[in-house]
Amino acid sequence: MPSRPRPRPTRALLATAAAVLVVLAGVLIWFVPYLTRRTEVVAETPDPAALFTLAEFPVPPRGSACMSDVTVDPDSRLAQVRLRPVNPRAALGPPVELVLSAPGYRGVVRVPGGYPGGIASLPLSPPPSRPLIATACFLNVGHTTVLLDGTTETRTLSRSNTLLDGRPVPGDVALTLFDNRPRSLLSRLGEVFGHASNLTDHLVPVWLIWLLAPLVALAVPIGVLAAFYRAMREDEASGLL
Repeated sequence: MPSRPRPRPTRALLATAAAVLVVLAGVLIWFVPYLTRRTEVVAETPDPAALFTLAEFPVPPRGSACMSDVTVDPDSRLAQVRLRPVNPRAALGPPVELVLSAPGYRGVVRVPGGYPGGIASLPLSPPPSRPLIATACFLNVGHTTVLLDGTTETRTLSRSNTLLDGRPVPGDVALTLFDNRPRSLLSRLGEVFGHASNLTDHLVPVWLIWLLAPLVALAVPIGVLAAFYRAMREDEASGLL
């Protein structure tokens, strides 16, 4: 009895198989390195920089600019600020100290004098042992005025109140706190899911996010490929392929 010829793969099936290979290649080439690449991690952004219009806060010699309600946690090991001298052509920037203080804690970052202006990233000594709400004070310990970059844009303002030499002023001085220990996103999934749960005020618990994450990660590409295959089948049945 002659054997029946094996059915040839349809064009829809071949196109879907090619799409699966493209997705797998993308996972291996882009997504896996993205998860495992070790990078410097933002611990907190108490006061973000302006998006469009830069605001400058002038701090005179021996003056200060202080902000309340600044969140600091144990991963806050590197402080980043933006500052410049009033007239870079006439003089370089004066030394500036950033002091983060809360009950039972005091951390200090010092920007040495002699800079032309720009971004300064310096280690915070010491980082706190627990999350806390601190006051951040920029102290000009030099002999010339320094300009601190910040924002007065409504979309980038934080809950902090800013005092310039003890006087309330609108806006915030830009301040970002980093963890200087490079880590991968994969190693921080628990931390990321914890932040996601916090954004829902714990209405979505962390354990549920752990359960949903792999389901979503698998269901989305499978659903897209299934829809692609169905569309190709319909085109093939109607003679468009």
